[in-house]
Amino acid sequence: MLGVLLGSIATFVTVPFLVWGVVYVVTRKISRKKKFSFMLATDVTTFFLIISVLVTMYTIWSRPFIWPVIILLLLIVIGITFLFWKQDKDVGISHIIKTSWRFNFLLFSSGYLFLCVYGLVQRTLEL
Repeated sequence: MLGVLLGSIATFVTVPFLVWGVVYVVTRKISRKKKFSFMLATDVTTFFLIISVLVTMYTIWSRPFIWPVIILLLLIVIGITFLFWKQDKDVGISHIIKTSWRFNFLLFSSGYLFLCVYGLVQRTLEL
């Protein structure tokens, strides 16, 4: 049982967009709300994308990049807070965190795809 759980987590870290599909389909069947299912799938997948990007960077360069990623996440929150403040919008912490988290989905999706292509090209050229 533990092996199946660990294998599932490893698969979701390796292919984080699989998480998006699973969460979307399951919540769509349960709630029947497209927007809710889409947003929940995006929020859940963001966590797996961050872990996946960290693992991929470690695999490519054999160095942990946890602190630069944590600093990047904090800078994104600070930047979005500053933008909301400059636009005189309500600076609610839940809205800032939700916006930052969804921006991180876009950023880490792009990073994941770039790193996958970069890693494939790098390994191919090493052969």
